[in-house]
Amino acid sequence: MGQPITPLNLNLYANLLHQTRWNADASTTANITAGFNVDIGDWRDISISTSFNTTHYEDKDRDNQIYLSISLPFGNGGRVGYDMQNSSHSTIHRMSWNDTLDERNSWGMSAGLQSDRPDNGAQVSGNYQHLSSAGEWDISGTYAANDYSSVSSSWSGSFTATQYGAAFHRRSSTNEPRLMVSTDGVADIPVQGNLDYTNHFGIAVVPLISSYQPSTVAVNMNDLPDGVTVAENVIKETWIEGAIGYKSLASRSGKDVNVIIRNASGQYPPLGADIRQDDSGISVGMVGEEGHAWLSGVAENQLFTVVWGEQSCIIHLPERLEDTTKRLILPCH
Repeated sequence: MGQPITPLNLNLYANLLHQTRWNADASTTANITAGFNVDIGDWRDISISTSFNTTHYEDKDRDNQIYLSISLPFGNGGRVGYDMQNSSHSTIHRMSWNDTLDERNSWGMSAGLQSDRPDNGAQVSGNYQHLSSAGEWDISGTYAANDYSSVSSSWSGSFTATQYGAAFHRRSSTNEPRLMVSTDGVADIPVQGNLDYTNHFGIAVVPLISSYQPSTVAVNMNDLPDGVTVAENVIKETWIEGAIGYKSLASRSGKDVNVIIRNASGQYPPLGADIRQDDSGISVGMVGEEGHAWLSGVAENQLFTVVWGEQSCIIHLPERLEDTTKRLILPCH
């Protein structure tokens, strides 16, 4: 039986159980549990719960248990807790601290004593979780005085391979579609917020996309690596259940340089002339006033074609781009 008491932010539960067995003594167990949240001054969302449990066996002593738990907010996203459990045979005390460093990293540690164990059952435990594009990593360890010690590590994730590439990614536990994104071999491009990044081969897999309805996957343009440019940053498609979608995003990785373009006679290309990669034809910039242009994601010793109307000329970047803060003067032939 449970009853919320809204004015006090209190939840109250009571339970009574009588058991009769043909090969064992009958028993009666009663339990009452109370839990509530409270704000005290600057302390918000303090959680307190307590429980009393008693079991009576015929012709035997009662077995009583008392449990108390207190959890306090600490810092930015952390919580400090205290737990106590008292029974007819022992008393256990435990302190814990759990904290979230950011959306990808969290950790926790605890220490406790148990009265009926050697050295009072002294025990220390710790754990750390990291959520990456390749899945969730977990490492934990425990030390119990004069008893045992242990360390364990685990990875939880998925792996998808297609004719376009392969990547480890966050776990896909359902039959919802997933999307493989290719960025022309450019690594560390964030897609879908900051949870999924392209791997060393420029491949990322976004799991858990909704099926049978339009889904949007976007590149986080505010967190691109230096010198990286993505021409198309939003994908909106509809996939069926269980599908593995694929999209290629035109991407470049290199340096950003500020240039002035002019021909052999000192004249500038007209305002608005398009600057394209000589090999792929991808536009990397546009000529501004007096030949000024900003070229993004370019490489040393690279050729570009400046196009306006039916006319064009070629510019050639130096073999070494050591100081990209200085403006380069490039002849256009």
